[in-house]
Amino acid sequence: MSKAVVLTPTKIVLLVTSSLLAGFFVCRLRSASRHEARYTNDVGPFVLLVNMKFSSLAHRDTFLDLIEPVCKDVIANESPVGSRRSTMTTLSYQVAISDKDPLAVLVLERYSDKDNAYLNVHKSGGEFLKFREKLKGMQDRGEVQIEGESYLETNVGFV
Repeated sequence: MSKAVVLTPTKIVLLVTSSLLAGFFVCRLRSASRHEARYTNDVGPFVLLVNMKFSSLAHRDTFLDLIEPVCKDVIANESPVGSRRSTMTTLSYQVAISDKDPLAVLVLERYSDKDNAYLNVHKSGGEFLKFREKLKGMQDRGEVQIEGESYLETNVGFV
């Protein structure tokens, strides 16, 4: 005949606590590996944030005049709104002026992918090429400082 195992209340609490902790860590490890895979997924949208600091309001306004035709071209030829393309390329293209410093400007660019949408379609656009040449001149003359970072979206959150 087998003996019954009798657990004291302290042992029951320890057993339940250790089971909960073990379950928690197993779930965290699984979750971390899923997030890691999603975060390093190079198939998701490609994001470019371009920060600009202008030496004067006049130079900032010149930039705004120069980029407006690019924005119109992107809407007409690259965006899901106006493009006749069968696939989306440029998901977002927005210019923002800092609410704290009127000389600071951000260009937020989101593309369906880096290789085709950004490098092939966007960077070969006629308006973009004309704009980029003029912006390079502004940089060379010291009228604007430009810093940029690129990212891959994680699909955590929404846009």
